[in-house]
Amino acid sequence: MRVFNETDPVRLWHDPSASDAEIVIRAVYRQVLGNAHVMESERLGIAESQFKQGDISVREFVRQVAQSDLYRTLFFEACSRTRSIELNFKHLLGRAPESYEEIAEHSHYLDREGFEAEIDAYLDSDEYLDAFGDNTVPYYRGYKTQTGKNLV
Repeated sequence: MRVFNETDPVRLWHDPSASDAEIVIRAVYRQVLGNAHVMESERLGIAESQFKQGDISVREFVRQVAQSDLYRTLFFEACSRTRSIELNFKHLLGRAPESYEEIAEHSHYLDREGFEAEIDAYLDSDEYLDAFGDNTVPYYRGYKTQTGKNLV
């Protein structure tokens, strides 16, 4: 039995087939929505279409899912602020917050700029770009911590 899911990262390569794009879409929903099953009526049809046509990147599709009404309902409105921020770290950066300061920083984003700006703060961060770039679906990487990193 594995404690952590050790599947290979899901990436979108140049000139993807329709089935490749669908694999990425399913992986984004699974990661960003925390393995929640997405009913047909909850899917983001316009964003999926833009993604399949190559108009938006994996990162932008992740952004649209994370800023959707469904995500907001499941992980923002239904949770405490601290829990929402913890889940955003897990879903979007693939790890838990490393310190109380990280939680406080994102809490300030919510106070100053709102929900969408707080989501943007993860997706536009150097950490996100270094770990996933524009074409890799975020994945859980918290168990692969670097030496000297806190485990909070």
